[in-house]
Amino acid sequence: MERAVWIILNKDFTLTLDGEINNERLVDKKFSPGEDIWTEEIPRLGFSDENVQKDYDDFIGDIITLFTEPEVDKVFINAKIGEESEYVNAKTPLLIRKIEEYSVDEIIE
Repeated sequence: MERAVWIILNKDFTLTLDGEINNERLVDKKFSPGEDIWTEEIPRLGFSDENVQKDYDDFIGDIITLFTEPEVDKVFINAKIGEESEYVNAKTPLLIRKIEEYSVDEIIE
């Protein structure tokens, strides 16, 4: 099983994505806002500062919009490690950076 890890970020926030690559599709996606917290859904965090909360909600909205794009799987899968792609159809442009590829079979053995 082939998997990869990407960072999705804008000027204020970062989200880590770990996903399985299967039949040219990105499946079994796991998201992390940091530390060792992983979830199958894009994390909704709460902030006491209303401005920070609005900026974070916009960031999450931009990521949701990104994942509705028809070619989104290709953007993630075809990226080279260290390569950055910019998603500009967002309130604040997103950068997508592939940081790692790994095989689960290799790790288990």
